[in-house]
Amino acid sequence: MSVSIGARVYLISVYHKSDRRKALAFDTDAYKMPAPQLISKFISSHAAATQSVERERSWYFEEKESGAAGNSKGYIHYGTFGFESNFIDSKTKKRNYRRQVSDVEEIPLFYEFWFPSRARHAFSVFQSFQGRSCITMVVSKIQEMFEANNPGLVMSFKKLLANDASGGIYSSVPVKKLRLIKRRAPADLAEKYLGIKPSSNIDFEVSFAARRKGSLGAFSALTGNFKADRTEGVITYDGVDFEEAVAEIRVGGRTRRVGVFGIGSDAGAIDLSDTIEKGLDGHPTFESLKKESDSLLRDFHKKISETSL
Repeated sequence: MSVSIGARVYLISVYHKSDRRKALAFDTDAYKMPAPQLISKFISSHAAATQSVERERSWYFEEKESGAAGNSKGYIHYGTFGFESNFIDSKTKKRNYRRQVSDVEEIPLFYEFWFPSRARHAFSVFQSFQGRSCITMVVSKIQEMFEANNPGLVMSFKKLLANDASGGIYSSVPVKKLRLIKRRAPADLAEKYLGIKPSSNIDFEVSFAARRKGSLGAFSALTGNFKADRTEGVITYDGVDFEEAVAEIRVGGRTRRVGVFGIGSDAGAIDLSDTIEKGLDGHPTFESLKKESDSLLRDFHKKISETSL
């Protein structure tokens, strides 16, 4: 799934290291620093750039809105450095600037943390931009800080998405459309269906779409019919191995494309490309991202409450 603007939703829970069967409430006396307060402190203490020289990446928080402890919205400014490149004007084709090794190219990525009242779970949303994301670096640092301040406890970030087919919170949701995608497929595959052999490799796609008021069936039942090899990163259909699968399901109050399966970074992303507004800088506006994030979190929270996860 080629996603320009994507969102990933995570369920935040805390467990005893020796017992991960039931999440701890956020208001017990088991904490030296409760999770909501720790998240707030983490954001405020990372308002200046943190650099990973090994990964040649940097990031820092810009909080735009905050509420009760742990509730926060804003941007993570994600930067890359360590290589030279030319910046060319796409209209005039003239070179405007030669990027240096020490230059950091920063992009703003939306984030949200939300701790619902009287709940054992919290949520976070992280935006990606053209496949770029800093989730792994940020989450690992939060977990390190939590465990350092709360010996014996662990903080879990579980990605919530439709491809948890067997027991996922969206397993019973009707699927409107399903696409199976194979990148850089051999030209022989096209010859099989078209009778003409292209001069080079192709991108091959199979699409199934329900009629206007219908559906293809429940997500879990539909995907259960495909042979999936998670170790090899493929779904097999009609003798063809597909590396990606994208479903259209109703989530966050509207039908959206979600990455169901894939070996790339778009796997699991909820596509917001068609629902957000972009500013003059080419990035989504804060207000449009906030609206989409809030609708996603309300929907995920409702599903979690219904399933008693």
